[in-house]
Amino acid sequence: MKVRFDEIPADGLRLTITDEAWFPDHELERRGKVAAAVVLRRDGNRVFVEGSLSVTVVLTCDRCLEPFARELVEDFQVDCEFAESGPFLDGADEHEIDAAEMDTIMLDEPAVELYELLAEQVFLAMPARMLCADECRGLCSGCGIDLNKGQCRCGTKESASPFKVLAGLKDIKK
Repeated sequence: MKVRFDEIPADGLRLTITDEAWFPDHELERRGKVAAAVVLRRDGNRVFVEGSLSVTVVLTCDRCLEPFARELVEDFQVDCEFAESGPFLDGADEHEIDAAEMDTIMLDEPAVELYELLAEQVFLAMPARMLCADECRGLCSGCGIDLNKGQCRCGTKESASPFKVLAGLKDIKK
């Protein structure tokens, strides 16, 4: 859904997006509906986008490899700028960006692609570590059993460690 700069009124444009076409179903599994709301404000060749989204996605736990559902609720702010000329368009091979440009999306045309922006925000809202629970014990590195569902017997086996003899030295009295 493209919103052209000239379609944004002076007091801003509020949109509630109920269409689920923007969600990256080909990369993430979701449960239920998605909800997104955005406000676009224009200032010359810049558009400031503020919004929120919520969706429940199915992830795989990094420890036990079991699927689990996680609700992603994200508020975001994005600055978009259309530059008619400048180092990006003048054919410069390199351009060192300054701090103000770090958080700005440079656009090829004076239009904001909301669906792409929302899909990007879903990925940015994903947790760094995907855990089904903080207490998840994961898989046994020896036998592979899910330690959340049962105990393994790997820890009860005698290990053939060459340092086992040293443990007996503690018991020798002088």
